[in-house]
Amino acid sequence: MHPAVADIAVTMPVPPQKQLKSLRAEIAAARILDCGMIHERVLRAADGITPLPSDMPIGVARAGLCPIPVRRQRLGCSHTGSRMRMIEAIDLLAVTGEDGAAALRDRIGEIDARIGRIDHARGDAELAHALACRDGDAAARDEAMAQIAETGRRFTQAQAELDVLRGDLIAAIDRRLAEVSGAG
Repeated sequence: MHPAVADIAVTMPVPPQKQLKSLRAEIAAARILDCGMIHERVLRAADGITPLPSDMPIGVARAGLCPIPVRRQRLGCSHTGSRMRMIEAIDLLAVTGEDGAAALRDRIGEIDARIGRIDHARGDAELAHALACRDGDAAARDEAMAQIAETGRRFTQAQAELDVLRGDLIAAIDRRLAEVSGAG
């Protein structure tokens, strides 16, 4: 054998059931926290009204995203990659022949897209509220507050649906793992 060939590590593909077990553990351990999309909040001066200026194109400072390690643990965060673990598990279920995998994939795609739309609407409403406060426009301020409340309600609903989906996904993984261990 050539010396360089001996140094190459041969990696064996991980069996789907082992991958499913690992993904199941990650999905079950992840949290769903209704944070109210605080990253969209506009920062205010000491008076609590005047928005703090920013060099950003929107002209006001935002609270900013939660740290990456926090977002990795939160399935419902607007800016998370943790829902990708759910998608990976659904794709593995499809490969192993799970009948309901396509429906689960549709549900996660719809919820994910909705969370993104809510996030953008919340950012727009927070900005409108800050500018209305700065400009002393009571009617625009009240309308923006109503929009902020509505996005909060929609976000809470999306979080609840995501939690139900997570339960359904874990149940599907458990069924698939039981079928594989029963067949083997």
